[in-house]
Amino acid sequence: MSRLYRIGYDVPFEPFGVLEQGKPSGMLIELTDHLLTCAGMAHEFQSMTLAETEGALFSGRVDALAFKGVTADRLKTMIFSDPLIVSGAATFTRAGALPQPDLGSYTGKTLVTPKKGPMWAQIERNHPTITLVDGDSYEGSFTALLDGRADVAALNLHAGIAIANRLFPDKVACSKTPYTPLAISFAIAPSGPAELVSAINRELAIAKSDGTWQRIHDRWMRRE
Repeated sequence: MSRLYRIGYDVPFEPFGVLEQGKPSGMLIELTDHLLTCAGMAHEFQSMTLAETEGALFSGRVDALAFKGVTADRLKTMIFSDPLIVSGAATFTRAGALPQPDLGSYTGKTLVTPKKGPMWAQIERNHPTITLVDGDSYEGSFTALLDGRADVAALNLHAGIAIANRLFPDKVACSKTPYTPLAISFAIAPSGPAELVSAINRELAIAKSDGTWQRIHDRWMRRE
């Protein structure tokens, strides 16, 4: 009997990982499911909070994480596949204004982002002349932007585009590229099943060459 691999992922992280009618879904869940299915590897997804993911991986509760941002610190403790997608921090403005890829362009301006998110401290440290407003959430950040309480929002590129398109269609101008790129990859612990990473890399190359990757990406980014 073939092994059943347990794949963890954090929710909600639209569009990468979500629950739809209680079932695992999302862009990178669909992609990972496709890759492992093509590789003939039986698997199941287990949803959890972001705070639970690394502990679940290192304790062996799951065999892998469907997606995780590749950082210098995580490279010391995890083994990553080739990037499933490159995302990162990006700027968003009200429709009619052009988002600038350099935060230095917003010197003296007001920027909204969730204080509990990863961008707040970085912006506070590197751009002290920018006034920060706590948006609490992505929806709250866009609301503050559209209400005029902020000149620009800083959010994850793909999550921001997906949420803006769904909740605020035609009201938000989205960056085309992140100002701080971040590769997001499939991950295992150092002692984890290396065959999973090999399978992901092999099937990912095929999915990119035959158009499957692009179709999955575009379908999730255009959802309303």
